[in-house]
Parts: sequence; structure tokens; C-alpha cells
Amino acid sequence: MRLEFLERHSEGNGPLHRLDPRIKLVVALAYIIAVVATPIGWWRLLAVEGLALAFIIGLSGVPPRELLTRWLGFIVLVGFLALMVARAHPSRVEFGVAAVMLTIVVKNSMAFLATLSLMNVTPFRKLLGGMRRLGMPAALVATLQFMYRYLHVLTEELDRMVKARRSRTFRRSGRLDWVLLTGLIGILFLRAFERGERVHAAMLARGWDGTIRTLDDSDFDGP
Repeated sequence: MRLEFLERHSEGNGPLHRLDPRIKLVVALAYIIAVVATPIGWWRLLAVEGLALAFIIGLSGVPPRELLTRWLGFIVLVGFLALMVARAHPSRVEFGVAAVMLTIVVKNSMAFLATLSLMNVTPFRKLLGGMRRLGMPAALVATLQFMYRYLHVLTEELDRMVKARRSRTFRRSGRLDWVLLTGLIGILFLRAFERGERVHAAMLARGWDGTIRTLDDSDFDGP
């Protein structure tokens, strides 16, 4: 099962698609760490890191418009958080609030686009296999697998709840929408928690021992 909005281009045959998932994971992680560790005011280094990311995106074959669409949805939240952080950041005295905020937004955007590019050139099941072969804890890999497996279930559940709310609410105001949305999030959390407990109990009853088994063993086994 695939999440179309994340893995639309993951089964391609480009140079990045053919790389070992372990290599892509290590490079992506190293890049994100380098971006996050870049000090405020080092604009030239940020520019070099941005050019490297642009080269990788071009090599991936993912349409820039799709990445831009995802980025626009991400930038709203990051921009709001960056404004709050920048106003209390120690470097604001030396560089100013605007420069600190811009740096935070740019660094988070580059890390987000790098992660999104990785998802678009590697099927998620192969990323999980790469994590296992890199020695990551089996419990963490299993948790990510179940999150991936049931994310679409929660999405469908939320869609049904939103439709039910709309069919029962004829006159809506902005304040009422926010109140209802808060309630929906709380209900969805409770349903997700209860569903997770039921699934876990059913798996234990069937002898699950924490080992991930797939029809394609090459995703989780190998050198």
C-alpha cells in the first residue's frame, strides 16, 4: 500500500531511484544536520546548501511544482513559529529579528524539501528496510511501519467526521469552525488510540513477536 501524495514518483528508474536506500538515508540525514547546524548569518553557506538541494531535486525528476505546493502548506506553520522563536532568540541582538526569522524559515524549508525529495525517490518500505540494515531499533522501524500502514485509515476516518459535521451544521461562523475542529481532533485522537490498542491486542493474540515480515524480503533483509 502506498500514500499517493508522498510516493507518486518513488517507483521511477532515475539515478537516485537506483541508489541503495541506506546511502540515501545517510546522505539525507547528513544534509539535514548540516543545514540545521549552519549558524545564523552564514548566508553563503546556506546558499551553497540551497544549490546542492536544487541539484538533487533536479536529479530526482520530481516536478518542482509539486514540491512547491507542499512547501506552501508547510511554510505557513513554520513562518508563524519562526516569528515567535526569533523574537526571543539570543542572536536577534546582533542580526535583528527579521534575519533570525528568515534563517529559521530557510533552514526548515530546506530540511523539509530534502525529506520530501527522499520520500519521492524511495518507496517507504525500502526506507524502512534501509533503516533496519543501518541498525536502527526494530521497535522504531515497526512503529514507523504501522504509522505508514494506518495513516490512510485515519485520513478516511477524519474525512467521514468532517462530512458528518458539515451535514449537521448549516450556519457556521469562524469561531464555531475552530471549536468544532478542536473537538474533531480530540475525537480522532481517542479513536486512533483505541484502534491502536485493538490492533496490538489482535497481533499479540496471533503470535506477533516484533519481527516485520513482508512478501518481498529484500526490503528488510540483505547485506
